[in-house]
Amino acid sequence: MSRGGSRYGAGRPASHLKTGAAIRVGVRDLQRHGAFECAAAIVGLNWSNGATMRAHVEGDSVTLEYRFKFSEGWRDISKRVAIDRTPCHYGGARLWFLCPRCQGRTASLYLRGWPGCRKCSRLVYPSQSDDALARSWRRTRKLERRLSGGTGEWNYRRPKGMRVATFERLKAAYWREEEWRDDALALFAARWGFRL
Repeated sequence: MSRGGSRYGAGRPASHLKTGAAIRVGVRDLQRHGAFECAAAIVGLNWSNGATMRAHVEGDSVTLEYRFKFSEGWRDISKRVAIDRTPCHYGGARLWFLCPRCQGRTASLYLRGWPGCRKCSRLVYPSQSDDALARSWRRTRKLERRLSGGTGEWNYRRPKGMRVATFERLKAAYWREEEWRDDALALFAARWGFRL
């Protein structure tokens, strides 16, 4: 069994802040709100934790205005962020933020004090702290979603429209994950002197 995870001393430390701990602003979210359809626009964004932000779009830049609580108290922040465009193969362009700290292209900025990309904000994805068992459960849930054919729960039947070969391959992968977890449980029990 490979090492890694949120256990003490194993893999990446769980002490790193996760992306869910910071407010995320996505350039695609602003696009969905119609921020880039005219030369100048103002878009208000709200989050479930009560945070609010106004984005002023002017040409090839966005000014983000929000309040953030630092250790010394609340501060109003206004930061201008450049927008970059990359051409798409079939016309149009894809929009990107240019991180105010490293000037790298990113689809999302995280508001952890000052806005920045995930790396500059020193954030990690929650899955990066998963151990081998959690990764196995994530793979199993993904396989179950595909095997259920979008109905929500897999009833051990082949979904309508799925090829037999695909169904057999996914089913074999599903049972391999189950078998791997059973072996991991037996190994854990053997280490601690339990009998299964």
